[in-house]
Amino acid sequence: MMKKLSLTSWVLILSIGALFLLFWLLPARDYSATEKRYLANPPTVTWESLLSGDVSRDVEDYLTDHFPGRNLFVGVHAYWNLLTGRNAVGSVYHCGDGYLIRAPEQGSLDTLDKNVTRFAAFAETSGLPATLIVVPTAGSVLEDLLPANHDAYPDDEAMEHVFRLAGNLEVLDLRELFQAEKTNTQLYYKTDHHLTSAGCYTVYCAYCRSQGLTPLPKTAYTILRSSGFKGTGWSSSGYWLTPADSLELWQSGDSLTVTIIEAGSEDVVSDSPFFLENLSADDQYTVFLDGNHTLVTIENPNAATDERLLVLRDSFGHCTAPFLASDYAEIVLVDLRYYRASVSQLIQDHGITRLMFLYGMDSMLTDTNSAWLS
Repeated sequence: MMKKLSLTSWVLILSIGALFLLFWLLPARDYSATEKRYLANPPTVTWESLLSGDVSRDVEDYLTDHFPGRNLFVGVHAYWNLLTGRNAVGSVYHCGDGYLIRAPEQGSLDTLDKNVTRFAAFAETSGLPATLIVVPTAGSVLEDLLPANHDAYPDDEAMEHVFRLAGNLEVLDLRELFQAEKTNTQLYYKTDHHLTSAGCYTVYCAYCRSQGLTPLPKTAYTILRSSGFKGTGWSSSGYWLTPADSLELWQSGDSLTVTIIEAGSEDVVSDSPFFLENLSADDQYTVFLDGNHTLVTIENPNAATDERLLVLRDSFGHCTAPFLASDYAEIVLVDLRYYRASVSQLIQDHGITRLMFLYGMDSMLTDTNSAWLS
């Protein structure tokens, strides 16, 4: 005689059936605005993918990305880990004072060594004065807010390597300054790994002092605030209840000409480093210099000096460059993740007089694109 199913069994069967129907009936999405990333495409089945097992992985990725109610389940999973004491096992830590801080990157000191060595060699070959700025990770600066039993951040050991290999590079060490400033200044966003505008101003002032320049006072800026910024820490963590940040745009009043140059596209020219239309985009951080671009120039005819600065940088340069523009007739920003032409030729073409390498610590430990530097 067939045994009757319990109520729990029926609920489970109906739930699985409903999810299966929803998976097939709901329209497939290409992009997740919540996670700020493109979702997996439907798998392509070939004999090669079947034999290699790649199709199984592709099917799993597709089902995971397009599972009905995915955001709800991701959030439940994140908060369950938090409630059960497993906060320190994820890629983003839920920290004190509302911060979502990246766990330490699984980078390599060998990669950092190669980056510093290449930067030093390029500066030596160019014959130009050069400064290396490595922005500390938020976790190393805000360690008192981290969960117990978190993984160790490599900043201190990494900086020992930086100083050992820097050669004639001037190294601007921000660690002590940030420790002193963090009680009075919010240096990092709470939902993102980048520096706030106030944090970038702190870097700008430290750099000016190292170069014998006088930084603009805070009173010289008009500050525009925009609410609702949810950074990569928020979008990749599942902690959907975390309040959003505010973005601050510090406007100096300088008459700037910003040119964005991409191969195969028409140059984009603007009179501001802030692209306000991007405040309504999924990634509001692109308000600064319109986000990642191969080559960007900022010209200031009324700059404090007639020097021209070349900045090799990652995304930390987006918000820092507008501060630097007050002191240089031209700033040329190069992103080696995309730039494949000769940087040496760029120096000649723009009459560059000084170099800067501006990277976050995570990039120094993971980014290998300095190999393209020539």
